[in-house]
Order: sequence, then structure tokens, then C-alpha cells
Amino acid sequence: MGVLKVGVFPRVDNYWITEGSMLALFRKKQGGLKWVLWLVIFALGFGMVLFFVDAPTASSTGFSSQEAAVVAGATITASEFRTRYLQVIEQYRKLYNLDQQDPKVIQQLRLGDTALNGLIAEYAAAYGAEELGLHVTDTETADFITRQPVFRENERFIGRDRYERILQANNLTIQQYEAGIQRRIGRDKLQRILTDGIFSSPDEVEQEFRNRNQEVRVKYVAIDPEEIAPAEIEEEKLQAYYKDNQEKYRVGEKRTVRYVSVRVDPKTVTISEDQLQSRLAEVTDIQQVRVSHILISAEDDEEDIAARKKAEGLLKQIRGGANFAALAAEHSNDIGSAQRGGDLGFFGKGKMVPEFEEAAFALKPGQISDLIRTPFGYHIIKGWEVAAKMADSRRPIAEFELRQNEAHKQAAALANKISNQLKQNPDFEAVAKEYNFPVKESVPFTLGDPVAGLVVQSNFNQKVFALEQGEFINPYESAGSYVVAQLADIQATNIPHFDKVRDQALQDLREESGDELAREQAFAFYQKAQSEGDLEKVATAEKLSTVATEFFKKGTTIDDTLKFSPRIHDRAFRFKKGEISSPVVVTGKYIVFQVLDKTEIDTARLEKEKGEISKTLTEQKRISFFSSYLQNLVDGLRKAEEISVNQELIDAASS
Repeated sequence: MGVLKVGVFPRVDNYWITEGSMLALFRKKQGGLKWVLWLVIFALGFGMVLFFVDAPTASSTGFSSQEAAVVAGATITASEFRTRYLQVIEQYRKLYNLDQQDPKVIQQLRLGDTALNGLIAEYAAAYGAEELGLHVTDTETADFITRQPVFRENERFIGRDRYERILQANNLTIQQYEAGIQRRIGRDKLQRILTDGIFSSPDEVEQEFRNRNQEVRVKYVAIDPEEIAPAEIEEEKLQAYYKDNQEKYRVGEKRTVRYVSVRVDPKTVTISEDQLQSRLAEVTDIQQVRVSHILISAEDDEEDIAARKKAEGLLKQIRGGANFAALAAEHSNDIGSAQRGGDLGFFGKGKMVPEFEEAAFALKPGQISDLIRTPFGYHIIKGWEVAAKMADSRRPIAEFELRQNEAHKQAAALANKISNQLKQNPDFEAVAKEYNFPVKESVPFTLGDPVAGLVVQSNFNQKVFALEQGEFINPYESAGSYVVAQLADIQATNIPHFDKVRDQALQDLREESGDELAREQAFAFYQKAQSEGDLEKVATAEKLSTVATEFFKKGTTIDDTLKFSPRIHDRAFRFKKGEISSPVVVTGKYIVFQVLDKTEIDTARLEKEKGEISKTLTEQKRISFFSSYLQNLVDGLRKAEEISVNQELIDAASS
């Protein structure tokens, strides 16, 4: 019946006590905070017991009491999972404005997994607390609940009846809510026991102060492998290279498909004024822009080299007339938009990271950006429409979104109709003719190849390579169409003759030779500079150009060549003035640098700020330690087979 026995409760429909700041941080720095991902799931898990939303009842699924998962003997019910799943969706909707996006984005974000992992973490922490004898009493639970601002009025608890009504309005029973509160209190006890002895040291505080405030300036030489790669390669050497590296040029199994494309055509869609007015009420009154983009992910120096090179190649193709949507579908690492040819739809300011936003709002319709570097990687952006005056543009934005959504529904329905008919009558030509669609045939492609003529991602290839000859895939959503495809032919793997891959082998040998020459030159230059103690003097003798940077802080962009290379930052701020670094690879170039100058720290300011810094660092260390502990606990329970998941039910409850 619950632990709260007395009182009266005011009428309240919706309260939000959100984890917004943490998720906003996650959104802005997603690419560089992999370890925080678990922590965000973890925080959602515990914070959600105080996160009230207006959502459908979980019991409507028809399997509310079934087991969604079991953690160390404790059951997570389908009802509990469904409630948490709806809460997670609501949080993401508010953060990402998902109401104006393709509904499939929610599915691609795998929010069911996020909700489930949060619950598993919550239950694992409760198990860990119990194992250490950290029990939670009814008195502690009641005290915690009655102290929550959401349950107080005029400095008093607002009572059981209205307490129960607010829970019911948010799809929670008293038992569910109070069990969640008890798990949270147990978690808090466990965290205090494990982390209260963790503190930041004076050295750590000083280092953090330096990281925030100290600036450094460097001079460097950049040796580019492309510039010193041999222009000519002897034919004999090239053939020997091919012979030694034949497996590198092996062509995998190739397949050919026959297909029809059902086009998504918003121009043919009719929408009513009632639909338009309803949608207008949801379009926010802010400046908006519509762009497409291609993202090539890069989270560290090693990825940056390959990512930038790939992005530069794509940009060159686009400016040479290549189809932007086709390249986005094939290469973009932003899966959600790639399926729409990179189209992000309309968005307002504050929705994207600053570098992306600035570039997007500066583009004219049809204009292609230069490479834009963000924490996620390299972007190529194409401008479509700019909503300069929102009062004038709300209607076309609403109409665009309605037509897009309805056109997708109609195209998907027709593609599914064709697909279902083919299951009864596999005569592709006859069925396609009935709907006035031509049957096209692709060129042979491997599992990793782009499919010429189709704007698809790699999962299309995966579906095709799972077929037997003559079989069909289910309708596949491409950029601007739905594809129904049949496996037409299979070609076995082989190593092409030298003549077929000569150009590629020549390029590979030139790149490898250039890299080897650049590495040797960079290390020889470093040794001379180290010996002389003067980078500029040796560079002048070697006829190499030097670049002196402005002062920069740790973690910031240095310049267009060095970017925000973590390895450069690490060495530059560790080194003393005048010290020279051994070669570091940044964006494909070998960098040798010397520290020119370093600012001194303000000891008076350090003394003034060290208390706040110490507090922040201590909290970060405690959170990090407890997050690692919890991850290890969950991993251990999984290894011991103490965690089981009813995946079929999870999929059904999150559909």
C-alpha cells in the first residue's frame, strides 16, 4: 500500500525534474565523451523516478505484469519498462525537437535500449547495496518523498490522496514509485560508502587550474607525405609491389539485383487546411534553415587523418557535379539523415553545435560549404532554404513537413503492396508492369561497394548478401524512394589481373612511399633540431617553412593545420619553454614543434579559486569511480548469467 499514510494532495497534471543539463552536454560533445554514455544512461535510470510526463498508460500493452528482464533475481516488469521507455522518449523529444523529425529517428536512436540499460543499472546498484548490507527503511523512503518540492505546499507534505493521483496521472503506481525511490536511496548509500574517501589532491587542483588558464605558443614544421611522394614509379617496382600485395586487391563476392524504385514525391500529395493549421501550431516561432549534410566521423587524431582525406575527396566529387544525396546515403555516418540523402529538414538556432550552426545559416540555397569540423567529425553541408522571417515562413515549413511525411507514407504503402504481391507471384516483370514501374538491373557490387544507380547505405548490401538467388528483400527506404529488390546473380571472389588494378596499385605505392619518406625526413629533422636546440635555425638550413601559432589554451583549436590535436596539446602543455617534440601525425602531416612561450599561472587567483576547483574535481572523480564500479557490477552479473532479457517483449513494448 506504500509508506505514506496521511495528508492531502493538490491537483497537479505535469511536473518535470529533468536531467536536461547532463543530456545537453552529451548532445554537444557526443563524439568525445564515450565513457559518459554509460553515466548518462545511469543518471536517467535514477533520475527518472522523479521525472513526470503525460504519456499513455503502460498497462495498455496487454502484458504489463510479464518479465521484461531479471537482474540478480529482481524482476523488471513490462509495465515498468514501458513507463521508463515513454519517459526517455519524452526527454529526447524535448531535447532534439523530434516531433518535427522523421518518426524513424526514434527507432534509430534505440531508445528502448537506453531505457532498459537505465533500469538494469538501477537494479544492479540496488543489488550491490543489499550485498553490502545497506538496507532502506520505510521511514527513510517516506522522509525522502515528503521532502521533494513537487510533493510540498506551504512547507508541508501535500498528502497521500493527491500524491497517489499525481502518480496515476503519470502512469506510476505507489508501489512502483516507492520501489524506485528505495532503489535510489540504496544507490546513494552505496555511492557514499564507495566514494566518500575520494578527494582531489593539491597537485590535481593546480593542474586543473593550469588547464583552464595557462596558454602556450609553439612554432612548427609540417612535412606533408603528398608533397614529397615520388612522381614516377618504375614499372618493375610497381609490378613487384602488386605481387607482394595481391590479397589487398582481392575482389569479394559480387552480387547483382533487379529492382523497382517507388519515388517519394511530396508534390503529388494533397493536404487539408485542417492538417495545415494543426501543424502550424507545432512550428516554433524562430528563425529556421533547411540543409543536407554528409558527416564523416572523427573522434581522435588517428581517425582525423582518414576522415579528413575522405571528406575532402567527397567535397571534390560534389563540386565536380556528383549527386549530393547519393554520396550522403553511401558515406555519411549520420544514419538518420543519410537515409534521406542527408536532409536534416528545418531546424532553428541552438539545435546544433556552434560550428555547424554558423555554417548552415550562412549558406544560400544550393550552396555547398567547405569542410566544417565539429566534435563529431567533418561535415559537408548543402543549403536548401532559409526561413529569414518566421512570420512569413511558418506556413511553408509546416506544409513542407506535412507533404514529406504523407509522401513517405504513400510510397511505403505502395512498395509494401508490390512486395506482398511478389510473394504470391514472383514474376517481377509482370508485377512491376501492373504498376507501370520499369525493372532496372544494377551493376555487380560487393558487400562494401556503393550500388551504382541506387542511393542506399551499407545495410542494403547486407540484406542482399543474406538472400538466396531469386529472393526479394523487404521494401528498403532509400533517399527519396522505397526500393523493392531481387537477387539476380552471384559472382565468386577473385584477384583481378594487374592491368585491372594498376592505377590503384600505383596510387597505393605512391602514398606508402610518400609516408615513408615524410616519416624519415621528420625524424631526421627532429634529431638535428634537438641537437641544435633551435627549430628555426635547422628549418632554414633544410629549406623548410615554419609556422608560429598564436597563444592557445588546452583543448582549443590551435590553427587550421594543427586543429585541436590532443597529442599536440598534451605535449605542448607538458613541455618546458624551448623544448622540441618528436614528430606527431596530424591530419596526415608529420609535425615537429618547439614551445616558444608559456604564460605563468596567477598564484593569487589559484588560491582564490582552488576551493571551487577542488570541489568540482572531487565530484567528477567520485562520479567516474562509481560509474566504473557500476559498469563492472553489471558486466559481472551478465557474465554470471544473473541478467536475462526478454528481447521479444522489449521490442514489442518499444514499438
